[in-house]
Amino acid sequence: MEQHYTEREQRFIALAAELADDFATRAAQHDAEASFPYENYARLKESGYTILTIPEELGGMGASLLERIKAQERLAQGDGATALAINMHFNTLGLLIDIYHRSKPPHVEAKLRKIAQERLICGGSGSEPDNAIYSLRPRTTARRVEGGFIVNGRKIFGTQSIAIDYFFAQALWEDAPQGPTVLTFFISPRETPGLVFKDDWDVMGMRATESRSSELKDAFVRDEDVAAQYRMGRTLRVTKIFAKAPFSIGAPYIGIAVAARNFVVDFMRDRPRFPLKHPMSHLPSVYNKVGEMDMLIEGARAAMWKAAAEVDLDESVAWSRKAVAARMIAIENSVRVVDLAMRAVGGASYFKRLPLERLFRDVRAGLFHPFDSDETLELLGKTAFGIAWRPDSDD
Repeated sequence: MEQHYTEREQRFIALAAELADDFATRAAQHDAEASFPYENYARLKESGYTILTIPEELGGMGASLLERIKAQERLAQGDGATALAINMHFNTLGLLIDIYHRSKPPHVEAKLRKIAQERLICGGSGSEPDNAIYSLRPRTTARRVEGGFIVNGRKIFGTQSIAIDYFFAQALWEDAPQGPTVLTFFISPRETPGLVFKDDWDVMGMRATESRSSELKDAFVRDEDVAAQYRMGRTLRVTKIFAKAPFSIGAPYIGIAVAARNFVVDFMRDRPRFPLKHPMSHLPSVYNKVGEMDMLIEGARAAMWKAAAEVDLDESVAWSRKAVAARMIAIENSVRVVDLAMRAVGGASYFKRLPLERLFRDVRAGLFHPFDSDETLELLGKTAFGIAWRPDSDD
């Protein structure tokens, strides 16, 4: 369906489209080999796409959340794995950008300027084994020493981990003077000997994201690398920041759904089937499924775009419920679209020579990002009644 965009949106989407068309030529190979798309990242840096969301006054493009979501959707139409991976760069940057907008600490501003100027990649993880991200109480520990902290712990799902310049993570400073305190820090993997990445990314889909796990073994984190800290129990503000991450993750999956839909339309438009007189696009079993795909895609966009526009308009409102709801609609609708695409094409879709098999595997990764659908429904239902939705919450 035809979309209408502002002049700024058109500029960002045109950049994403140019990259997507290039990335699409290598997506199947990187998936088959489970190899990281270094050449894609070179293009992302060279084109300036990596600084899409950094404020203009710091050397970036200053894209809003809505503009970013629309660009990311288009990028994912070419290669969902690359779009998802660079989305984690934007999510990590988002923490720094939010801190910068809130209080403009000099060390955060300097780090953002450096990232923009040198086109650096940010990544890391807020997830730990057996510890849901939304608990906001990391098992990773921080011990105060002169000039910083000694950190020990494990992290999982560190997307694009082998290509990052800054590693984001959190640790609990248990004996802080103000009480147990969570530290949010950004460190350089090359300058931190105690940070080790595991070669353990062997998965069904999103194989080219290299979302490896990591371990911090007596890693030294300097005071200037701590971007923020908050006392346990004072989690509301941080929850709002983290809610942007699961919210924005929906965009690459919508892009995957659009790619599947567009493939079906192109592939089935003139495909013959003996003894029919018309191509298979004239079959109700085909065009009805395309109609349903369009409905699901437009529903996902409506939810995501409306919520993002409202966040851009006023970040002071309590929008976390709306954000996770929009993300769930985007993911569930996108999964359904790719399922329909395979049904519309039939048995041929099962072969690796067609992209639907890869899109089918990739889109399912969306089901496992926090907050997943069960967690989303719990959050929405409990908060509707004023029931605390986290065991450690006093909000």
